[in-house]
Amino acid sequence: MNNNFEIQVHGVYSVDENPDVFLVELSINDSPSNVDLMSFVQEDKSKPRDSWQVAYDEHYLNDSGTEVIGRCFENERLMGIKTRLAFFMYFIDFGKPLLSQYGEIKLPKPTSMPDRLARIIDFEDEC
Repeated sequence: MNNNFEIQVHGVYSVDENPDVFLVELSINDSPSNVDLMSFVQEDKSKPRDSWQVAYDEHYLNDSGTEVIGRCFENERLMGIKTRLAFFMYFIDFGKPLLSQYGEIKLPKPTSMPDRLARIIDFEDEC
């Protein structure tokens, strides 16, 4: 866990195509190449850790969150000192934090997906 980095959650958005899925949008003041998406999980004590819900189908965004600049596993080629990304996650329990390499992240209640994201991100069952 790295506590030297700040995370800003821009929102958690419902996905019309599947009520069990949410899109999480956040910024981290760390380079995209340092971000480990597999570390973004939600604990479920009834299951082994490798069965916890994990972030997937990540979309790396420009600073204003209006354009996709990279997709799944493309973070190595992205440069910068800040990362803005959106990823999907199933079955979020809003009473629990999201865990990550940066520590716990408190998630707000979901809202409708903003038009700026609905225009550039589509829900797909796999990346």
